[in-house]
Amino acid sequence: MEIRPPHPDWPWTLSESGTIQTRFVWADIEYNLAELYPSSDSFLILEQKDPENPKNYWFIQSAIALRGPEKDNYIVGVGWNGAEGPVLLERCYHWKKLDTVIEIFERAFRREALDLTGYESFFD
Repeated sequence: MEIRPPHPDWPWTLSESGTIQTRFVWADIEYNLAELYPSSDSFLILEQKDPENPKNYWFIQSAIALRGPEKDNYIVGVGWNGAEGPVLLERCYHWKKLDTVIEIFERAFRREALDLTGYESFFD
């Protein structure tokens, strides 16, 4: 499977629980990650879309798991439109690992390649 990093030129949008922002700084992302809480209305998505073709996209998202063995832990998902269809890779991080989640988002925000070791395909 291809692992696609954030696009070096596409603009970012930030969706905090459905409120979309086009103007923000890194501190906004870090703050919003720290403010996530267990609710279906609490999530953060950092997303890019190709200005020439909005069907081309890349995103990283996080929320708190509401049930199951990972309840109360962070879920981090990374997705893009792959050559054979949508790709969504996910991994859970212990609730005490907020610093790790912040680091992953910061690498993405800086448009650096991410280490997705341990991530699993949502579609498998």
